[in-house]
Amino acid sequence: MSKLTTGVYEKYGVRYPTLTLTDGAYALTVTPEKGGMATSFTKAGEEYLWLRDGNFESTDRPRCGIPILFPSCGKPDGGVHQFGGAAYPMEIHGFADLVPWQVGKAEDGAVELTLAPNGLTKFVYPFEFLLTMRYTLDGATAGLSLTVENTGDKPLPFSVGFHPYFAASALENVRFDVTAATCSEDAKGEQPAAPAEITLTKKPGSADSIRLMTGVKSPMRFTDSGNGHRVEVAFDESVFTNGVLWQQDAERFVCMEPWNGWANSVNEEGRHIELAPGGSKTFAWSVTIG
Repeated sequence: MSKLTTGVYEKYGVRYPTLTLTDGAYALTVTPEKGGMATSFTKAGEEYLWLRDGNFESTDRPRCGIPILFPSCGKPDGGVHQFGGAAYPMEIHGFADLVPWQVGKAEDGAVELTLAPNGLTKFVYPFEFLLTMRYTLDGATAGLSLTVENTGDKPLPFSVGFHPYFAASALENVRFDVTAATCSEDAKGEQPAAPAEITLTKKPGSADSIRLMTGVKSPMRFTDSGNGHRVEVAFDESVFTNGVLWQQDAERFVCMEPWNGWANSVNEEGRHIELAPGGSKTFAWSVTIG
């Protein structure tokens, strides 16, 4: 069983309490106040996640670690969701990664964090809910599961995703092993069939490289010939139907992301999840490093 220790992250004048699960040579660290996200995953002290310098310590949306995407993945059309005939502003990837989470349970074996509605969430998302994020560590495998509960009296519309930033030596050193039904750079319109080998290469004139995939098979893997890292993302294909590969030029990371929606899915009938009052649903996946 993994052992729990507490600590503090301190840099650029900020201090964040941390919770770390350790199992042998492996350690997984969670920072509740920073969107409840995992911020470190190490093997014998070597870091497999990536923190963007200066971003993690600021109040900006985290673009590092493993952000939790709720109630949407991507940015909806016009930057708004339509609920009951009214428009509600929504940041890219929702709000779960922008607000502090509460520690529900922290002990050997597991860390559980919770998020309930507050003034910010009600302004952008007029629903009652309870989110529970559970982290475990079993050797080289970190388990991550998000349970969404509808605590209100009307259907709860949402999509869920995760946005892990994995350390990489250079994009040209990374080889992906990913199988999907479709693969494109734009989720809108007819989607082309995925090639036999899905690659993520620098696009001339663009600061980003992206692949948006449907019908993704578990697990997704990549190897990095520069730093020797091997990373596997495993998930329930009936829960996470979409996948994203993403990278920014000049940055030493790649993202390999399980999603179940697209940018505007919450506005589109039949393309998001709706939980009935009193209902709940769990979205579980894992990361294995080597």
